Amino acid sequence: MNNKERNETILKITCELLGQLNYEIENAFAEDVTEAEKDNHDDAIGQTENQVLVSVTVSNPGGLIGFRGRNLASIQLILALMVKQKLGEWVKILLDINNYRSEQKDRLTKMAQNLAAKVLATGEAAEMANMSAFERRICHMAVSDMEGVSSESEGEGEDRHIVIKIKSA
Repeated sequence: MNNKERNETILKITCELLGQLNYEIENAFAEDVTEAEKDNHDDAIGQTENQVLVSVTVSNPGGLIGFRGRNLASIQLILALMVKQKLGEWVKILLDINNYRSEQKDRLTKMAQNLAAKVLATGEAAEMANMSAFERRICHMAVSDMEGVSSESEGEGEDRHIVIKIKSA
């Protein structure tokens, strides 16, 4: 099966699942994630082989996205399992509902940069809220672009969060 056929199958599985969840799909597409795109999507860290972005637009996305994207992450995992069962191979599914991923990246980047500016102004370290690995990665990347501050993850499991502090000389 070539990538185009695989992506069509993945899109069909996605649309069927969302239909069973009583969501009417306004627009949807599936495409391979390229090396250039991987930083813009979810936790596409490492290899981009067998990674497919499935972008869906629905009229009321809140229930699919859930609090801080938790429902979205769960649906993404379920889709990956369904695709594995159908195709017999693992495919990393990057599900995006109503462009949530891009908006989340922008929001987290601004939040991390604003907090880093505050740390620079006060000289006192600051902690961010608990976050997923994907969210922490976005914040670390935002802070790494700034002079004079650094970030590190602390805590374990669901308590893992970022601390931003003045960069030591």
